[in-house]
Amino acid sequence: SNTLKERLLEQGVSVKIEKDTSLSKILDLAFNIIFFGAIIFGIFKLIELSKKTFKVVHKTNVNFSDIAGMNKVKKDLTLLSEIMKNPSLAKQKGIRPIKGVILEGPPGNGKTLFAKALAQETNVNFIATRGADFQGALMGMGAFKIKMLFRKASKKKPCIVFIDEFDSIGERRNYSGTGIDKENNRIITTMLNEMDGFAPCSGILILAATNSYASLDPALIRPGRFDLKYTIGNPDAQTREELIKIYTKNKNLSPELSISCLVMQTENLCCAAIEALLNQAQTIAQEENNAVITQEIILEAAKKTDCKLNTKFRK
Repeated sequence: SNTLKERLLEQGVSVKIEKDTSLSKILDLAFNIIFFGAIIFGIFKLIELSKKTFKVVHKTNVNFSDIAGMNKVKKDLTLLSEIMKNPSLAKQKGIRPIKGVILEGPPGNGKTLFAKALAQETNVNFIATRGADFQGALMGMGAFKIKMLFRKASKKKPCIVFIDEFDSIGERRNYSGTGIDKENNRIITTMLNEMDGFAPCSGILILAATNSYASLDPALIRPGRFDLKYTIGNPDAQTREELIKIYTKNKNLSPELSISCLVMQTENLCCAAIEALLNQAQTIAQEENNAVITQEIILEAAKKTDCKLNTKFRK
């Protein structure tokens, strides 16, 4: 009787162990499926991200002739375009290819437009991005995107890479130890490593636009990395005249409001501000059923667009 009980008890334990082992195997299999599925899904998403991020454009449809004035900057960038188009000829003349160029100056004066025009004139691929594209919640993602950008540029060379709002990622490194500072340091270090890896005549040019050149890290803007700096400031009188002629092409000005008068009034305004001023003036004229833009309308438009006109030249 006791022996039978012991045998039955042993069989029960054995069945229970077998059930536990089977359950453990099922759980292990489920975990493996979920784990490797997550890895495959992550790889798929990274491949998809690399395809969608940093779009490559071959034709920007913007030429230097489409940009009003700014003749000095046009001349300098045209020379740069010739070096990019003929790197071997430049090398024969003892000219080292340029790795990077900084376009600095106040906002609203066409730094992005110049970058597009340079790519079009040089007839190379163009990748446009901005500093915010490299910032995110995940640590290390900014440096990863920098590598992704340079890898794509190397596959599409000759190529011009344009980074707008460059000071947001190229700001002078800070070693205070915060997470943001560490991430910014990683981004700068990665960019330095990528640019130092450029071979001579690599066919890649980095154009960076900033409103605050003084805030950039010295290691970035030293010779051999970002070699050149072009200042795109507020338009001079000649450029303002060309801009106003373009922006008033389909607008009627009153007899007392000449283009030369507007040129003097818009002194120290950026290109975007001049366009906004004249656009708002046309809007006000339409609202008031006025066939022409008068000086009073210009003054009202200046208030609405917060443009500070040169009040010495109202007539």
